Amino acid sequence: MREPGFPKPVAEIVATLADLFRHKHRNELVELLESSSTRFDEINFDNWNGGTTTWALRLETPVPVFASIEPRIPAIEKEIASKLSYLGRLFPNDPIGEVTIFPIAPGATVIGQRIAPAELDVRRLWPQGRFRLFLSHVSEHKVAVSKLKDQLELFGIAAFVAHEAIKPSLEWLREIELALRSMHALVALITPEFHASVWTDQETGWAFGRGMLVVPVRLGVDPYGFAGKVQGISGDLEKPKTLAKSVFDTLLTNSQTHGEMRRAFVTALCSSGSFAQSIMLRDYIPEIADFTDEEKTAVREACEKNDQVSKAYKVPETIYKAFGKPKKAAEAPPQSDDVPF
Repeated sequence: MREPGFPKPVAEIVATLADLFRHKHRNELVELLESSSTRFDEINFDNWNGGTTTWALRLETPVPVFASIEPRIPAIEKEIASKLSYLGRLFPNDPIGEVTIFPIAPGATVIGQRIAPAELDVRRLWPQGRFRLFLSHVSEHKVAVSKLKDQLELFGIAAFVAHEAIKPSLEWLREIELALRSMHALVALITPEFHASVWTDQETGWAFGRGMLVVPVRLGVDPYGFAGKVQGISGDLEKPKTLAKSVFDTLLTNSQTHGEMRRAFVTALCSSGSFAQSIMLRDYIPEIADFTDEEKTAVREACEKNDQVSKAYKVPETIYKAFGKPKKAAEAPPQSDDVPF
């Protein structure tokens, strides 16, 4: 007698789906699959062909992720279902009849299996609205890497630096693993000591195994192994401002990370804390051709709400030239002096 349940673990199937979409650079669907709790529900059974059970794949999705895709959920459910069609050849008596995506609030009881970090853990580790970048480095250069982290923040990049990001009360390895599982990309700072480290090669290998973008930075040593096949950048840890700009340029121009980096750029510009930061970001606005309407609106509104943007040299002019000026609210009709009875 067959064991009850779908013949293949749901976590394994969803992980395979996530990898398929990752290699197609469908990062939004990867985030959906990896952040959801998943399970199979039996929705029908008949005696045809020795007994056929029809299943539904349920994706319990964190509210922020659900809200970002809500208008397209029927199309996404259909696309995921079509990707699962290969299972019909493997398990003809266990067809998957539907895929359902629905929201689940933080703290709610989770019935299925999760293959990615919990949303609350991710929010604890990474600032919201920022590009999540893991900096793989050796501890000898932690002071210089901290300065690089500060410069990356100006571009909207939150850099995970182990010696700073991990609180003493938390388990060290667990936090590194969480960062690796939830990052958007990894930068390998390849100094002469890099290869001798117990951890750096493992961190880089983890990123390659997940299909994430790895950016090798030549700091006196050429990339090696899998990183040697990737187009890296040259840099100098003593020039963190220049190196941060090179890293940002790479993340912005790479198709795998462009969308996340563009969104983080908008967040950085809208929340700019200085004239210098606004002016630095200003010059990228004409170069980015795919701002969404919501992002354009947010940037225009920053010209009114953030004086570090509105008063920065030629920043509003550049924004309005690229996106147009916001429409003025229609003037309210004059109020009558007559008092109605």
